[in-house]
Amino acid sequence: MAVGARILVVDDDLDMLHLIGLRLSAAGYQVSEASSGEAALLSFYSNRPQMVLTDLRMGKMDGLALFEHLRLEAPTMPVIILTAHGTIPDAVVATQKGVFSFLTKPFNGQELLRRVADAIRLSPSLNPESLAAHWRNELITSSVRMEELLRQALRVSEESQTALLVGPSGSGKESLVQAIRKAGRRAEQPFVGVSCTDYPAPALEEMLSPGSPGNVYAQASGGILFLKDISALSLIAQARLFAVLFAQMQASDPLQRLNSAKQQRTAIDVQVIAASPRPLDAELAEGRFRSDLFYLLSRMTLILPSLNERSEDIPLLANHFLGRIRPEKSLTLSPESLMTLQEGRWPGNVRQLKNVLEQVAELSLTPVIPESAIRRVMRELEEDSLAAFDDARREFERDYLVRLLQATAGNVSQAARVAQRNRTEFYKLLARHGLDPINFKQKFR
Repeated sequence: MAVGARILVVDDDLDMLHLIGLRLSAAGYQVSEASSGEAALLSFYSNRPQMVLTDLRMGKMDGLALFEHLRLEAPTMPVIILTAHGTIPDAVVATQKGVFSFLTKPFNGQELLRRVADAIRLSPSLNPESLAAHWRNELITSSVRMEELLRQALRVSEESQTALLVGPSGSGKESLVQAIRKAGRRAEQPFVGVSCTDYPAPALEEMLSPGSPGNVYAQASGGILFLKDISALSLIAQARLFAVLFAQMQASDPLQRLNSAKQQRTAIDVQVIAASPRPLDAELAEGRFRSDLFYLLSRMTLILPSLNERSEDIPLLANHFLGRIRPEKSLTLSPESLMTLQEGRWPGNVRQLKNVLEQVAELSLTPVIPESAIRRVMRELEEDSLAAFDDARREFERDYLVRLLQATAGNVSQAARVAQRNRTEFYKLLARHGLDPINFKQKFR
């Protein structure tokens, strides 16, 4: 049993509510009680329990409706439903929808504790102050949405699952994959990160071929392979990655293991985690991303929110960054400064917030940072981003050309037609960005 685990108990029968609460408290759990579904939602947001135990039949919001609300916020959190004998069919339907378990009243006390212990084992504590939570130290949050994301990340780590991280630039995908690494058995093993936009298609195809010298699987053996901007892979590279992941899936299947000892021997011991700044729907629809590879990658998809979607974390993050940037100054933010930060637009997400605070800390002459300093730096950065429009356009243009050459295997005539440019103009574009079509030619295989 996880001593001290947080449990929310919900029942509109106050006697039953207190009885269950006392029994769980005596077993060492931290118990919060709520006498309605509405009160339970408020308690959930403030206490962030590891599991919920709720009666099925209640007033305005019954246990199933409460479960539906909780599933939207925390889909991996276990929920146990208490039901009378007459409502067992409803409870069976609830388990089919994802409820962890149900108990019929009157229930056996030992059976209650056993079911609760089973649920808690699937929902470990994410308390950032716990000694066991060192793995998440770089992910500062009080957001319910982020806590659910961390619970999913912990499961990815413990089960060594393949995963797909989706989140906008600067939202913390690299921090999350490092947290996954620290939390599991691969913490001391190799970590290899590959940005799929940094290499021409033939180079990536070689890197993702298990038989090639210096392939990334050999470099990351026993550890984690992190593939950033996964949508930039050519279809050939995708096919090679799929073959590796498919072999892993078969090797982990007990039935497949019995039928194929060879499959077991050839499976590669590398945990593959891919990342994309956006969902891959468009790439799938246009045939630029293999659906079978997407299926293997996305069986566990972790979606990182933008900073504006978790604005309640901005004060925590701001104070954390200030403490790291200039610890000798003991800098703090005025209430007005914090409000300005929370009301700001953050297209660059956590990375942009950190950049603002780094500049403010360097310029600050007082221990308390005034609102005026925050506004000045935010305005200057906004002006810089507008002045850098040409740089952004060049970066977009180069990325477009790289993807176009990858898609056409370095065929300039075909690429120029797709880009609706004549060959002379297209060659000038390539020269401007230092791109050589020869590097994108498919090698004879």
